[in-house]
Amino acid sequence: MKKIILISCASKKINKKTKAQDLYISALFQKNLKYAKSLNPDKIFILSAKYGLLKLDEEVEPYDKTLNKMRSYEIKEWANSVLSQLQKVVDLNKDEFVFLAGNNYRKFLLSGIKNYKIPMLGLGIGKQLKWLKKKIKVNEICHTIHQWFNGIKKHSYYQLFNAMKKDSLSQWFNEQGIPKNGIYILFEKGELAHSTDKIVRIGTHTGNSKLWSRLKEHLIENKDRSIFRKNIGRALLNKDKDPFLKQWEIDLITKKAKELHSNSIDLTKQKEIEKRVTKYIRDNFSFVVFQIDNKDKRLELESKIISTVSLCDECNPSPNWLGLFSPKEKIRKSGLWLVNKLCKTPLSEKDLKELKNILENAG
Repeated sequence: MKKIILISCASKKINKKTKAQDLYISALFQKNLKYAKSLNPDKIFILSAKYGLLKLDEEVEPYDKTLNKMRSYEIKEWANSVLSQLQKVVDLNKDEFVFLAGNNYRKFLLSGIKNYKIPMLGLGIGKQLKWLKKKIKVNEICHTIHQWFNGIKKHSYYQLFNAMKKDSLSQWFNEQGIPKNGIYILFEKGELAHSTDKIVRIGTHTGNSKLWSRLKEHLIENKDRSIFRKNIGRALLNKDKDPFLKQWEIDLITKKAKELHSNSIDLTKQKEIEKRVTKYIRDNFSFVVFQIDNKDKRLELESKIISTVSLCDECNPSPNWLGLFSPKEKIRKSGLWLVNKLCKTPLSEKDLKELKNILENAG
C-alpha cells in the first residue's frame, strides 16, 4: 500500500509559467505542501481546476479557474477525468489517499477511492492553518529527536541477556556507561521513520537509581512485573489466535491473586510464552539511554517524548510490525508499545533546547 497525498490548487498564483508546486502562493497551499512532504509519502499530486491532476514538478501556465464557481455536473465531469488520470499512476483500491483539499475538490472523487483520510474535515481555513502549523512543528521536532537518539550509542538486549546469564550485569551496565537514573528509548528491527530507526517505546522509572532494574525487568520472565513484556506476549498470542491470551491477562502479582487464580492457569504454557517474549525482545530490540537525575524532569520529558512520537504523522508502523496484532487499540494506532501518555502535550522548542543540552552533557 502506497501513501498518496492530494492537495487542492489555490486562487493566488504567480504570474508566469513555473512548476506546479511553485505556482500557488497562498498560505494554505504552502502549508498543505509542507505538511504533505513531512509525511514522506510515495506521491504528492495537486488537484487543479484547469489541468486536473498535476505532478509537483510539472510546468504549467497560470490560470483563473476554480471548482468553487462551477456547477455540480461540471465538477463531476472534472472528478471523472481526475480519476482516469489517477488510475494510470496509482492503485485506487489498494493505496491510501490523504486529502488536503476542500469539499468541491474531493466530494466526487471519494466514490472512486477505497482507502482515504480527510484529516481537516470540517475545519475552516483559519483552523486549518492552525492545525497545519501544529502538525508541521510536531513532525519537525520528532524528526530532530529521531536523529539525536539514533546518534547515541545503542545497546542490544542480546548483550544485556548474556550479561544476565553470566551474572555480570552490574559490570556490563558500568562498562556500557549506562546511568542509574534516566530515560530509555527503544528501537525494533524493521521499524523505520524519519529515514532512520523508529522509536517504538519510551520509558523511565520513579524510584531513585532504578534504571538498571527497569531495563533488567524487560528480560525477567514475569510479565506481571513488566507491562512491556505483557504487551509483547499479548501480541504474540493474539497473532496466533491462542486462547491462552485470556489466562495471560490474569495478574498474579499479589498473594491473594495467586491463591485465587494459580490453579486455573496453565503454568507450563505461561513459562513457554514467557520464554517466547524474552526471545523476541532479545532478538529484536535495542535501546539508548540518557541521564536525568531529577525524577520530576524525567517524568515530564518521558511524557512529552511519548506524545511527540504518537502525534507525529510520519511515525507509522511497518505492515509487518508485531504490535499490529496487539489487542490494545492504542498500541496498534500509535505504533508504540505504550498505552499511556499518548497524544498529550508534545515537546516544545524550549523543551527541545533543554533536551539537546541534556544529551550534549551526557555525551
